[in-house]
Amino acid sequence: MSDDSTKKTVEEIDFEKLANDRSASRFNKFITLILVAICVVLAAFIIYRVVNIAGDVALAVPVADNEVTAVNVSASPAAIMDFSKITRLNAEVTSDGQSVSVYPDITTSGTVAEILVSRGQEITKGDIIAYIDPSRPGAAYKASPVVAKTSGIITEIPVTVGQLVSASQPIATIAVPSELKIEGEIPEKFLGTVAVGMNATMETVAYPGKLYTGTLTYIAPTVNAQTRSSDIEIKPTGDTTGLKEGMYIRLNLETEHIENALTVPESAVRTYLNDNIVYIADNGVARRQVVTVGSSNGVETVITSGLNEGDMVITAGNVTDGTSISVVASQENN
Repeated sequence: MSDDSTKKTVEEIDFEKLANDRSASRFNKFITLILVAICVVLAAFIIYRVVNIAGDVALAVPVADNEVTAVNVSASPAAIMDFSKITRLNAEVTSDGQSVSVYPDITTSGTVAEILVSRGQEITKGDIIAYIDPSRPGAAYKASPVVAKTSGIITEIPVTVGQLVSASQPIATIAVPSELKIEGEIPEKFLGTVAVGMNATMETVAYPGKLYTGTLTYIAPTVNAQTRSSDIEIKPTGDTTGLKEGMYIRLNLETEHIENALTVPESAVRTYLNDNIVYIADNGVARRQVVTVGSSNGVETVITSGLNEGDMVITAGNVTDGTSISVVASQENN
């Protein structure tokens, strides 16, 4: 083969073109890989969204009626009972009793010869309390009795045996017994709820748990401008054993009494659109019932219309009309 033919063959091979073709092939492969990766990511995202949407749809499926959860409530029956409204006050035991001093029946002076009584002793009118010797030195002894002018209790003996006393010096003091009474004050805002003749119960600090009874006998016709209250008096009735003048009293004054009242626990009464209502437990469902209420004492409320004796009213539980309920606690009124 000649040199010319060999040269021609070499010239016919275009190395630059060949290099360009190889670069294009590598670029196409790179683009292809990128496109494949994008497709994979898009496919994964689509699958993820489909799964989550399916889950949301499943959660959004409404619960069947027979799967509704009942609300736990407490209920109590409307009951017929004697209703009392009580006003609590502070008071004190007092009396109209007087103290009487006993003097010796002598003209000038004398010596206390004998004392026959002691403090706290109950005596009767005419009893001899002491003897006084009014004689002078060298004279014959003659006893002068000191006699009680009234019945009562000896509260003070200000002399001792052998002491020289005059006709104006008391030998003893007698507390004249009288009926005890309870004195207190009632705030102005309660004056419209009280009247003479009302019943009261009382308790002392000295005898906790022991109740005394009484009747309201007096209401002052004026109101104290400083305390905004009026004076009242209670006459004890029944056993007064243990009551002493000056004792502190916790006074419960019955300001209202209704016999055979239809009552419900105060917690059962609510309001709805300016109406007083209760919710009745009716075969597993709460039913709203409009009622007319009377007095309340903080525990029970009187119902004057809208309920019947024995209706189970809901006293605790967040319900509305038609709520499914389960009564987990009930209270029978006495």
